[in-house]
Amino acid sequence: MRHLLDFTTPNPHRIVASLLIAVLFCMAYAVKPAPKKPDMSLRPKTFTRPKPTKPIVPVIPGTDRNQPDKFFLEHADLLYNNEEADTASGRQVVSGNVVFRKMGTYLYCDSAYYFPETASMDAFGNVRLLQGDTLEVKADYIYYDGLQQLARLRTAGRGKEVSLEHTSRGDGTKKYLYTDSLDYDLRNELAYFNYGGRMYNQNMRAGARDTLTSLTGQYSARTKVAEVTRDVFLRNSTSRLRTDRMLYHTDTRTVDLVEPTNIISGQDFISTRSGTYNMASGNAKLDSRSLIAHRDSVGNETTLEGDSIVYNKLLRQSEAYMFSNPMRNPRPMVITDTARRSILIGGYGYYNDSTKEAYAERYPLLKEFSRPDTIFLRADKVHIQTFHYGMKPGVVAVSDSLSAPADTEYHVAKAYNRARFFRSDLQGVADSITFVSRDSLMYLDRKPIVWSGNRMVAGSEIKVHFNDSTADCAYLPHNGLLVEEVGEGFFNQLRANHMTAYLANETLSRLEAHNNVQTILLPSEKDSTYNKLVNAIGDTLLVNMDNGRMDRLKLLARQGGEVTGKVTPLYIASKSQYYLPDFIALAGVSRFSEMERALEILARLRPSYAWYRNGWEDSLGELSFELEEYFTNPDMGIPSDIDTRAVTQQ
Repeated sequence: MRHLLDFTTPNPHRIVASLLIAVLFCMAYAVKPAPKKPDMSLRPKTFTRPKPTKPIVPVIPGTDRNQPDKFFLEHADLLYNNEEADTASGRQVVSGNVVFRKMGTYLYCDSAYYFPETASMDAFGNVRLLQGDTLEVKADYIYYDGLQQLARLRTAGRGKEVSLEHTSRGDGTKKYLYTDSLDYDLRNELAYFNYGGRMYNQNMRAGARDTLTSLTGQYSARTKVAEVTRDVFLRNSTSRLRTDRMLYHTDTRTVDLVEPTNIISGQDFISTRSGTYNMASGNAKLDSRSLIAHRDSVGNETTLEGDSIVYNKLLRQSEAYMFSNPMRNPRPMVITDTARRSILIGGYGYYNDSTKEAYAERYPLLKEFSRPDTIFLRADKVHIQTFHYGMKPGVVAVSDSLSAPADTEYHVAKAYNRARFFRSDLQGVADSITFVSRDSLMYLDRKPIVWSGNRMVAGSEIKVHFNDSTADCAYLPHNGLLVEEVGEGFFNQLRANHMTAYLANETLSRLEAHNNVQTILLPSEKDSTYNKLVNAIGDTLLVNMDNGRMDRLKLLARQGGEVTGKVTPLYIASKSQYYLPDFIALAGVSRFSEMERALEILARLRPSYAWYRNGWEDSLGELSFELEEYFTNPDMGIPSDIDTRAVTQQ
């Protein structure tokens, strides 16, 4: 009981200790200031997305996941939706290392709005679309329509581009396409753009690269063909091509030309409307009216034009054709040489710029206008080749022919099989005609006849020399015949084994004849009438002319020989005295009575300007009956072994 009383009785020491503790607590509380409320305006605001009321998981169909027409979400770091807005549309929001897959096609992005029901999406940030292991498309964002399987790839701003890279392992090429805006059809593997694009086609094996730019176009990863339109420009290290529309086969580097196109191929220029051009080889097959221009280093140009052309860049040669179908408005092939001043026309033509060689057939026509008077030359075939001085004809020279100045060159033109030519001062026919500009000589072989004014020269071979403006000399080395019509059906005639006629101002100025000379002359009287016929035989004849009239004639005999002759009044002269045997043989008749008709045929053989006035389409394209008869009739013409015996009078 005492103990309890003692326990409850206040202890003075405890009371003092309690008071000290209370004092110390009060002091500590008084020293520490009361905490202040924080200023909420200075703290950064934070937002937290409301937690979903139900779990959100990717929609995974219970059927086969490898459906070829749908994209499926493969991975995302975060997937969420807004309960009200997204639930109604079925949209899911995904972000962080997002991966979608459709069969072998993958789409990567930073974030996306995904619509599982239609397998559509709007993807943003570092978008990469991979189709197989050969095609990759990069963009800043993409809109993909799962129903149409159409992807619209876009950039985030100026200076950025959508890129497409396609690797073709079969042909070792890589294609790069860059544009501001690209649409890609996944079903058909077709990419197209409408606001300008450029493509690089790189051959990884050869190192060659083509660059293609256009305003609009499309590229098929399946066919490897690019179809581009509007301001198209295709180029590489050796070729430049401009057009408004074309198809470019990236695997073969071949271009289908379907619109007017200009091409620079090395040193050559090509203009066409349709055909194909190979950017690798530079070869072309053109199937519309086209032109190819070959330029040399000094500006000279040779052009070839045709309804269709086959062009080989490596060999620098072209073949041109004229359409055979009249419904296609056929026009002839034309080769124009500005340096040599010649135009070659025909139904078919060939030109080699390395050898400077041109050829034409199918009624060819050569116009040679290096002199004031143009030469028109026709035959079954015409061949022209340019040579350098010091080089023999027949030797092909490829070395630096492009840089050779024109004054160090000469050309040889040959027309063979039934050839004929026209100049205002001179006309002729022969089975073959060759013109050499170096010597200004024209060679006529086999049945040649040359007309000048009222004179006709024939033989087994004729050589004609031209000065700067006209012919000034004709040489007949074998069995020459000169015939001059003097009026009223009479002809002065001269034949000799060798004959040279000199011309001045288109008239005969001097004549020299040697060996076995035979003449029939009708000398003019002072009153310009003819009343006697002179037949003479000798070894040498020299004739000087004055303004077309005979001024002096000298007939000589060999040493120990003599000159024989006979003068017969016309009223008693017989028909056998009117014509030399060579003249009769030239006409191809056997009787004197047939000469009048034969002379009419010979006159129709003479080329006239009317044959050429319409350019290529003239009446001489196809041989006339008279020309055909002359070249095929073995009895007409003067062969080299002609029998000079007189023809028996009827």
